[in-house]
Amino acid sequence: MRSSRLTAWILTLLLTAAAWAQPLTPEQRDEVLAGVTRIVTERAYVPGIDLSQWPEKLEAQRGEIDKAADHAAFVRATNRALRQFGISHIRLRTPQAREARVTNTTVGIGVQARPEGDGLLLTDVVPESPAETAGLQAGDRIVQVDGQAADGVTDLQGAEGSTLTIKVMSATGEVRDLTLMRQRLSNRRPETLTWADDDTAVLKVWTFSTGYDRKNIEKLMEEARKANRLILDLRSNGGGQLRNLMHLLGMLLPPETVVGTPLSKVVAVKTRTDDDGKESVDLEAMAESAARRMSTSARDGKPFAGRIAVLVNRGSASCSEIAAAALKESLDSPIVGSPTAGAVLFSSFARLPHGFEIQYPGADFLTARGRRLEGNPLRPDAFAPTPRRGEQDQGIAKALELLRAAGLPAAEDAPAPPIEEPVPAGV
Repeated sequence: MRSSRLTAWILTLLLTAAAWAQPLTPEQRDEVLAGVTRIVTERAYVPGIDLSQWPEKLEAQRGEIDKAADHAAFVRATNRALRQFGISHIRLRTPQAREARVTNTTVGIGVQARPEGDGLLLTDVVPESPAETAGLQAGDRIVQVDGQAADGVTDLQGAEGSTLTIKVMSATGEVRDLTLMRQRLSNRRPETLTWADDDTAVLKVWTFSTGYDRKNIEKLMEEARKANRLILDLRSNGGGQLRNLMHLLGMLLPPETVVGTPLSKVVAVKTRTDDDGKESVDLEAMAESAARRMSTSARDGKPFAGRIAVLVNRGSASCSEIAAAALKESLDSPIVGSPTAGAVLFSSFARLPHGFEIQYPGADFLTARGRRLEGNPLRPDAFAPTPRRGEQDQGIAKALELLRAAGLPAAEDAPAPPIEEPVPAGV
């Protein structure tokens, strides 16, 4: 039995490695790029961004793209061209990355990272991953991968069981060289509810993507309603699906609370300028003419009646930023932590030839008070660093301080007394 399992494991590694090492022919590359061009120039939309310039940006990067011999190198070079638009939610993805998104698993070292400055800033480290075992922490920066400058998360991808050598600079300036083995990891991290004190619950939500567990959230919120105060921890939550965002906000905000307005090309065409008839890029005018507003729906029972604070950091993006902004604008909830990603565009995924896919934006977004979040990170009311291993969580401490200073809710709206013990997820 052990021999057959070992054989199956070795076969899996060989097949995975073959997928990553599979050469990319010029014909395959051109077919994928033709699909990228069609999506970017015909489907993608962001107000004020001329996506018809894609052929010129592609041509400027053509030399590096033509040199790419495998999936990762090809995607890396193509995404350098896409980044020239200066917007979020537009990137080519390898067949392996697409599979990871669909199956909610990934092969890697177990980090969430964003290109920043001269490397990749780690915004989160997965528990029991190769990265955590090696001592990596949020706030560290990967500056080199296998001797080359690190400029994209695809640099960290590879075959299960393969190794990579990274140069890491810690938040304190210490530089280390580490060799790690890539492993298959689950992207699912359950939401949890803990207690900062007898009156304050802390709800940690890792994602709004497919790992978001509605039943678990509802169970945890039932317990959280027994508190007078709630700290919503969205640190390192990179966003996900709009329906999951609205599910959570429906338990925090009153019914029919306007969260914001999507600004699609349909709205832009409807809001034409008077002088030349071109599509409008006046976001406020577009929002006024839009027929659709995002608003919370009625749910069984009252939404959380106490005070709410929100924790964010550089890894908080997309739906997380919308949630924090909605709570700030509707309830004056304090935001604690560090500036968010400023990456808020509504996007879709499109299949491309040979297993590749592209994520592309289809609409911008304005909050209920007319704030554009894309390119405009939320600034916290109180700064607190993301805690490193073994450190006190200053974010929770600062949020608790602000909530206590705000006082308890009115007596007629006060919830029942809190439970005495922390509530683990899924119990």
